[in-house]
Amino acid sequence: MASSSQNRRSRREQLQAQRVAEVKKERRTRILFTTVGVVVFAVVIGLAIWGYQRTATEGGDQVPPNANSAQNGIYLAPAVSGVPTLDIFTDYNCTYCKSANLTLSAVIDQASKDGKVNVVVHSLSASTNSRNADIAAACADTVGKFVDYHNQLFINQPSDGSGFDSTMLRTSIPDTVGLIGDDLTTFQTCLDNNATGDFVDDQAAYAAKQKVSSTPTFQLDGTTINDKIVNTTTNTYDPDLLREQLGITDNNS
Repeated sequence: MASSSQNRRSRREQLQAQRVAEVKKERRTRILFTTVGVVVFAVVIGLAIWGYQRTATEGGDQVPPNANSAQNGIYLAPAVSGVPTLDIFTDYNCTYCKSANLTLSAVIDQASKDGKVNVVVHSLSASTNSRNADIAAACADTVGKFVDYHNQLFINQPSDGSGFDSTMLRTSIPDTVGLIGDDLTTFQTCLDNNATGDFVDDQAAYAAKQKVSSTPTFQLDGTTINDKIVNTTTNTYDPDLLREQLGITDNNS
């Protein structure tokens, strides 16, 4: 009889251990494949992962000057009425995000500058290192350098997966984008104090609301268009397909 009781207890312990393992598995990073075969690293979104759990010491409440009205993303250029909105959910440590940026940024930046589309960038972080880059990019907006800094983060993304060190975020990239004097001091103070930390975390909350589960994700007026801007022959992002989705007919944008 004692053996039967022990067996029941053992079974309960096994079931409990199995459930714990399942929960942990659900929270781990997954690898997803898009319908056209492009591999994307995805994470289960939640404030415990993207924008992880904040504490009082982890960030300030400064909002970048070019933030959208909901304060969960940054415009590449001042918003205009009567044009579509392209929301870009990205991670500065994501290799596929880098590929997308290097391939599509010329079209995106010019279309935004020309007022043909409102582009809002939502930078997400699956690690502390990514979050530091997000904070730095938002701080760059406080001195008018968001677009340049944003693009340079991808250009300078460490190929070994080590992530951005403080020298790169604080000195090297600012030097490349021309931050000097008082603007450099303002930027570095913002970064050192994690002044835009709450804003960065709010981007994660919005991504969860939009059911974004991988980066990069492109949403045009709320509809995900990733599969429509990838060349199915080369499995790469295609600037011409993006122009088509944005309704841009000339090749100068």
